[in-house]
Amino acid sequence: MSLFDIKSIFHSYESFKDRSISPSKIFRHYNLLEIIKKHNDTCSITPIGFSVERRKIFKIKWGIGKIKVFIWSQMHGNETTGTKSMFDIFHFFSKQENHDLVQFLKKNLTILYIPMLNPDGSEKFQRRNAINIDLNRDAVRLQSPEIQALFQEIYKEKPHILFNLHDQRSIYNVGNKYFNPAILSFLSPSVDSKDIHSIHTIHKKRSMGIIHFIAKEIQKILPDVGSVGRFSDEFYPTATGDNLQKLGYPCVLFEAGNYPKDNHKDRIRKYNTLSILAGFYFISSHKENLEKDYKCYLSIPENKNVLLDKIYRKVKIQKGDNQFIIDIGLMKFEKFDFERKNLSFVSKIVDIGDLSNFFAYEEFIIPGQLFHGKRYPEIGDVESFKIF
Repeated sequence: MSLFDIKSIFHSYESFKDRSISPSKIFRHYNLLEIIKKHNDTCSITPIGFSVERRKIFKIKWGIGKIKVFIWSQMHGNETTGTKSMFDIFHFFSKQENHDLVQFLKKNLTILYIPMLNPDGSEKFQRRNAINIDLNRDAVRLQSPEIQALFQEIYKEKPHILFNLHDQRSIYNVGNKYFNPAILSFLSPSVDSKDIHSIHTIHKKRSMGIIHFIAKEIQKILPDVGSVGRFSDEFYPTATGDNLQKLGYPCVLFEAGNYPKDNHKDRIRKYNTLSILAGFYFISSHKENLEKDYKCYLSIPENKNVLLDKIYRKVKIQKGDNQFIIDIGLMKFEKFDFERKNLSFVSKIVDIGDLSNFFAYEEFIIPGQLFHGKRYPEIGDVESFKIF
């Protein structure tokens, strides 16, 4: 019997989920300082540098194995699911230290984890750092101290595998045939700007093989709505994953996706946690043969940018003496109140017209009913109108 039974772990997830972590999407540097105290006995925790605003960046080390997996999350400060998922895993390791899977991983892996690469952005719940650099586009100039710390640690540790943890926007569907939101997406970054589909190196093949295994396992526990997708492998010359994979480090990019009525990604956190654990198990059990099924990675369906948060279909609008039938598409935008440290969501119009090629988390088909507002709808309007 396999040590890793994803269905069993899925059903027992609630027993090892770290409930001290708020389900809110907000996870600030203060939260990090509180939670790492719990893991001092089971992990080695070391400061490795400072952010622009002099907040400490930490590295957590767990395990005694020869295979080094280097992980980082919150390089975009408002992408917090990966951080919470990793602390669920550390909670599992500490609470179930005699579990066969935990013992197996501990023996085979050394996990090196930077839980908050962008603490300044995390404090303000924003993507970029304190000088508005996107850390995921600073892999060539290395101007930000945060990315300098990441590269210094990777060069120092010489890991075998990299996990780059992100959150994905709600615009991505898996395929374009029906409503099928990307619950999780994965990417083996490109290493060539001329032919993004070429596979030049053993390093890329290994990351592709890891992703294939994770996707295959996650398919066993997916809910009725949603699927696993493959993120666009467009080459970005200054991106972290592309450059590290080109340097010879197999890199797996995780994108925690979306699910209906899960604004804070608490349900997505569960699937994300299981996907990371699946990756750990595959790396531990296959070791020198990670690339065996790499071609199967290409069979994972691609993400398509065809999702909106809400669509009102076949709405009638009046302009002068003329009437028109339109669809109105809206997206939810996050609004962070820095003083109160809370998060709200505002729906705004992002598209108007024939949206028959788009799907939505919420749809309202209201043929012939009239739009009522201060005027006819415009892009950027907040959802304060009525239709009747």
